[in-house]
Amino acid sequence: MRTTVFGRQGRSRRTVGRAAATVLATALAGGTVLLAAPTASASPMPTGKLKVNAPASVGGAGQPVEFTETITNTGSQKADYHLHLRVTGDGQVPGEHAIVIDYRDPAKGTWKSVPLNVDRTGSLAYDGEVPRAFEIPAHSSVTLRLRIGVPMGLPHDGASNGWLRSMALESRLGIGARGAAADIATKTIKVQNISPSLGRVPATAVAGGAPIEFDAVLKNPTPSNYINVANTLGVDSHATVQVRQPNGTWTTLKKFYNSADEGAGVYLQGRDSSIRANSTTTVRVRVSYDAGTPLGPTDIGRCVYVNERPTLPFRGTTTCVQGATVQIVAPGTKGAKGQSSVKPAPSTKGTSAGK
Repeated sequence: MRTTVFGRQGRSRRTVGRAAATVLATALAGGTVLLAAPTASASPMPTGKLKVNAPASVGGAGQPVEFTETITNTGSQKADYHLHLRVTGDGQVPGEHAIVIDYRDPAKGTWKSVPLNVDRTGSLAYDGEVPRAFEIPAHSSVTLRLRIGVPMGLPHDGASNGWLRSMALESRLGIGARGAAADIATKTIKVQNISPSLGRVPATAVAGGAPIEFDAVLKNPTPSNYINVANTLGVDSHATVQVRQPNGTWTTLKKFYNSADEGAGVYLQGRDSSIRANSTTTVRVRVSYDAGTPLGPTDIGRCVYVNERPTLPFRGTTTCVQGATVQIVAPGTKGAKGQSSVKPAPSTKGTSAGK
């Protein structure tokens, strides 16, 4: 009798049993038995997703602004991820320290710099990679704390002017030792400036007479804090400038000169003041002119310098705006107390340092 196994006509049970016995005998005798290898299932390729919460803007020559990037392992097994960052600017910046990116080390809780290489072959770009890998379990996420800024050079390095209207931040997520690209995100970040201005400067002043009073305003509309700020007025060499202290007293400021052919200037808040993000500082000023001041127009300049070099006044990353013109008149001149309202002017861009 013939039997059917799994719907097929096959050998008899006796024949099948004989074959099984032969295999067993061969194995017991130390012979080699070739068996079909099980089919190996291919390991799934790791995947990942990147979400970038970049700041909408930063302050030119200001401190870095913090933001986050979240890496998600969308695969079914743990994987190592790398984060590469590239910043492309639309203007001119001075050297390798014009743009910075930092990351917060999750293990130590300290801020560390992302080393950046400057690429000037095409559009000005800065490239770097967070110098550590992030091992993430399957279907889990890690959020990195970073910060980005446009300091326009090192602290107190003097004339370091440049200009940017915006910059593009490209974040590229890589997987494994070779860094195979998994996801890319690009964000545009605007670059804003602090803005000095003058408020209600009198139109005339009397030579040898009483001082005129007005406000010197410094506005920081950016999300960057600013340090190493020189908030200045440019004045005639015959002028004496005082600022009002919180207790109502007046302090006379020392005049500084950066060259023989340029006018004098004063520091309203010292050579290394600061201003916080999204804030405004107002200094009440009064200026008097000695009896030897030439009659006629004289200018009051309004500039702010960041990272000014200690040995050279009025040289740094510069923002100047329209100042005011005051007519110096003789004692007893009619109308010497008239006021003129001075409106803030737009900040200059690309201004040569100290000009």
